[in-house]
Amino acid sequence: MNTDSKAFSQFWEIYHKNSDFNKIINENFKNGKIRFFNDNEWDKINSQNFVSPIKEMKEFIDMFSLGYNIGNCVGASRQLSYSYHDVDIVSGILPILKGSLNAEKEGGHCWLETPDSIIDTTLMLVIHKSLKNALGYIEEQRLTSFQLACSPVYQARKAFVNDRNLKGNRTK
Repeated sequence: MNTDSKAFSQFWEIYHKNSDFNKIINENFKNGKIRFFNDNEWDKINSQNFVSPIKEMKEFIDMFSLGYNIGNCVGASRQLSYSYHDVDIVSGILPILKGSLNAEKEGGHCWLETPDSIIDTTLMLVIHKSLKNALGYIEEQRLTSFQLACSPVYQARKAFVNDRNLKGNRTK
């Protein structure tokens, strides 16, 4: 997906307005500690079975192409989590989002964490966890991969989302 698409508009807005964020992004894109979503994330997004709450979104990728990932970090993060085996769902605050859609007052936010990365569906970034504090992520609550694995409701939804038989010939 083109980084000029609606999915990336929150990133670009912060990038152009916040010089500290801009500096961290530029430095860490160069050293490989930050990157935009790549084929790995897009393959996961494209492979999912998705039941949309609105007509405009027929597939999960439509959430991003239409820009609905912005302001819907909880839904986008949870949906994407179904495509991972070892991921935590984390909620808290990301101060750079203060004043943005659905994060007006404090910068409330939700993201995914693997053992080594933050996956941010609002900023469309995969970030090395060593940069968590530098970017300002403040954790308030965490659903661990173990807790998710023990949740029958979560596991049933994950099984549906990843059932290849429902997608025809699509592969992950």
